[in-house]
This record gives sequence, structure tokens and C-alpha cells, in this order.
Amino acid sequence: MLAKALDLRRLDLFLDPHRPLNATELAAFKELLVRRAAREPVAHLLGVREFWGIEFFSSSAALIPRPETELLLETVLAHFPERERALTVFEPCVGSGAVLCALMQEYPQANGVGSDLSAQALELAQRNVSLCGCGERVTLLEGDLDGPVAAERRFDVVVINPPYIDSGLLAGLQPEVRDWEPRVALDGGEDGLQVVRRLPALVRRRLLPGGVAVIEVGHDQGERAVALFRAEGWNQVALLPDYHRIPRAVAVTVE
Repeated sequence: MLAKALDLRRLDLFLDPHRPLNATELAAFKELLVRRAAREPVAHLLGVREFWGIEFFSSSAALIPRPETELLLETVLAHFPERERALTVFEPCVGSGAVLCALMQEYPQANGVGSDLSAQALELAQRNVSLCGCGERVTLLEGDLDGPVAAERRFDVVVINPPYIDSGLLAGLQPEVRDWEPRVALDGGEDGLQVVRRLPALVRRRLLPGGVAVIEVGHDQGERAVALFRAEGWNQVALLPDYHRIPRAVAVTVE
């Protein structure tokens, strides 16, 4: 936060640790401290958050990108190791656009579509698309899941980090999440699976043969999410752990 107030790199603070602050700089730093004391997330104070080695714009319009979500990208990369493939990617609940933009960076020939209910989230995603220089390859649409996508459109990759927090648990979340991140991106209904229940049908509509769909789920939802896909006739379904060995993502493939 001090580096932000002084418009410096953190490294610069270590290189010049005895540098005095003038009144304007001190006031800017104190303002950040007051906001942080109110439990506003550091990513919002800085306006950026690192994800997949890229520094993305961050704001209260969308969820802050989290390290565990990188598992979605790792799964896609393992399924499609050829980086020059002209993949088509769809990300409902695109939020900040970090996942979609990171995939565009990994696959320079890919094209992507992202959708979101929130116009504010789409504005943030558009800033990140422009930041990554992939504006000509990404289309952002406002609407519910695949609702705004042309009915005949199919994709090689579907990635989604849906809202999956049980409604009854929202009040007990850390203030940084509960008070500062958008409820629409968190609230997964009574059991957290309100949106996840709609995904087996969505994946069937949108995934091309040979493709992969990867869905992030809550730490205790993996088996139930897998069961939802199997109940809809999906046989190639895997539950993937994150680096803490917590079941974190459901991967679905189709021949």
C-alpha cells in the first residue's frame, strides 16, 4: 500500500528505506490504511491483482481472482497441450475476465466469448481484455450463462467459476469477501449448487467433440457436482484437487 501511495515499486522501498514522506504522500498512505482497516481488500486498494503471472485490473465489480482458480487453466492446458491450436473458448460468469484473458495469452490463435449478468463486471473484463491486447479475439456479452450466445455456437473449451457459496453461509464469510465482493458472484443458493445444476445441460449444448469443460466448485461440493453430471448421462467426469488436495474442479470431456 505504501508503494501504491508513492507510485513506486515495492523494490524501490527496500532500495531507499529511509526516504521521508511529504505531507501529500503521507495523507495518501493514511487514506489507504483507513480503507484497509474497514476490511476493504488490498486488491481493491491497489486496483490490481496478479493471476497466472499477469497483473489484472481489480475492483468491487467482480470477484478478485484467486490462486486456486488457476487449476481451471492448468486443466485446459493439459487437455490441449498444443499452444498454437485455434481453440474456441467460452466462459460464462466471466467476472473480471482474468481466466479468459489468461487462456488467450496461452493460446495466441484462440478466440473467446465471455458472458456475465453484471454490466459492471463486463466493463472490468473489457479493461482486462484491452490490457492483454486480445480485444480482436474476445467477445463479451451481457446475459445469463449461455443465454446471449447464438444457439448454434459450440466451443472447444468451457470454463466457469460459478457462484457456489451456500446462501446461509454468506453472513459468516470474511468481511473482505462478504462486504466488498459482489453477492451475485458468490451466492449459489440454498446448497450452493443452484447454478451448478444448470451446467450439465449447458455443457451438452456448447461443448464440441474432443473438448473439455472445467467447473470450479466449493470445497465440499465436488462429489455432489460430479453426481449431477453423471445423472445427466455424462460418463467422462473427473474431480480434480487443488494444491491443498481440496477437491476444487470438475472436468468433463466428450469424445
